[in-house]
Amino acid sequence: MSTHSAFTSPGDRDYPVEERDLSEEQNEHLTTSLRAVRDNRSAPPALQDLARKMLGGRLETKDVLDDPAGYRVLTDGLAGMRESWRSMSPQDRQALRTKVEEKAEEAAADGVGAAYRPR
Repeated sequence: MSTHSAFTSPGDRDYPVEERDLSEEQNEHLTTSLRAVRDNRSAPPALQDLARKMLGGRLETKDVLDDPAGYRVLTDGLAGMRESWRSMSPQDRQALRTKVEEKAEEAAADGVGAAYRPR
């Protein structure tokens, strides 16, 4: 058992996410991803707090955008990604697309997650 604890307040808990609309595999992936965000020191604190709320069972996936803090952190993050994408050269964009496609093919070959199929 790990002695590392990412809990920042006494009420924090770490439950596996169990969204009714997701498969068991999707719930496991979401739980793993939320834990990674929560424990990533370079992630924005607001995003870490959102992950803690979800892992603590205080916020469901379907309610993230209804939560003012959840909405703000996600839209701010998307805006930054949009600006980064816009500032890339066409060659850099294509290189990134190729990299994503390769990783998706590797994951599909390993049987990990749903296969990504670019348009």
